[in-house]
Parts: sequence; C-alpha cells; structure tokens
Amino acid sequence: MVVFRIILLLVVFVLLLVLALTNARELTTVQVFGSYYQDVSVALVMLYSFAFGAVCVGVFTLVTEIQLRSRLRRQRREAEALLDELRAFRNAPCEAGDEAAENGGE
Repeated sequence: MVVFRIILLLVVFVLLLVLALTNARELTTVQVFGSYYQDVSVALVMLYSFAFGAVCVGVFTLVTEIQLRSRLRRQRREAEALLDELRAFRNAPCEAGDEAAENGGE
C-alpha cells in the first residue's frame, strides 16, 4: 500500500511538473486574501495551489488518523476488559452446579 502511494505521488508530481513547464511563460494576475499580485507565472500559481491542497489533505488525514487511533485504543481496552471478565468467569467456582448435584442425589 505504501509503494502504491509513493508511485501515485510520483505520477502526480511528474504531471504537475510537465504542466508547469508547458505554462512557464504564461503570466497572470492573482488575488489572494484581498491582495493582488500581477505578472505571476502560472507555473508558480499551480505549484502553490498543489502545495496548499496537499497541506489541506494532510490536515484532514491527520484528524481522521487521530480519530481512528483513539477509537482503536478504546476498543482494545474494551476487549481487554471483556477478556478479563471472561477469565474471571472461567476461574469462578461452580457452586450452583454442586448444590444441584447434592440435592438431586438425596
């Protein structure tokens, strides 16, 4: 799975590089948070938008990862508590069965 991610990332990076090189001479005007930037290379705009998108995806992935790890930790504790309870029941003396056998035998 990790190899697939690396290959996919490399393919996306190469495609972005090809797009940037084909648009290296194109200039545009960009407005970012109310500020205007004139004569900015389209390749630079693409690079920054790719980086911003990657950071956004990373943040959302991190949040999801933290939630999943928290859930996994909680479920492991719950499973361990259930196993402890099961071990306690297995080791408990069987008093009810002993009394029934004694009363049935009389």
